[in-house]
Amino acid sequence: MTGLTRKQVLALARWTPETLRNRVKAGKLHPEKVGHLYLYDPIELYQVSDEAREALDQLIHLSPRTESGRHWTEAYRRWMDLEEAGLIVVHRPVHTQTGIQYSSEYWHYELTETGKEVAGELVELIEDGYFL
Repeated sequence: MTGLTRKQVLALARWTPETLRNRVKAGKLHPEKVGHLYLYDPIELYQVSDEAREALDQLIHLSPRTESGRHWTEAYRRWMDLEEAGLIVVHRPVHTQTGIQYSSEYWHYELTETGKEVAGELVELIEDGYFL
């Protein structure tokens, strides 16, 4: 099971640190201490936060273009949260001669190892009917 750091949880759920503390105190999230970090279960987060569920659903369905041809930066409104959480890496090319960054239509992304693990776990549970 992949654990999410505090920073990742805050980015995905769009919570304040106080909200996260309150959710833990209320027993809605159960952090596991690993070394000096507390790690949170992405499955629990998916279940207790609508914002995190939306972001993680977008992680699962992320594709370079939608069926209607929309670029991923336009189609998925939570991609910046996924990037902030370290679940995707966005490559923003820069024109070598001018040093100016290309527009977002030329950007591409890739899932990080954590992003792949979280997406894989969620897809498996969804396919098994875990969230019904």
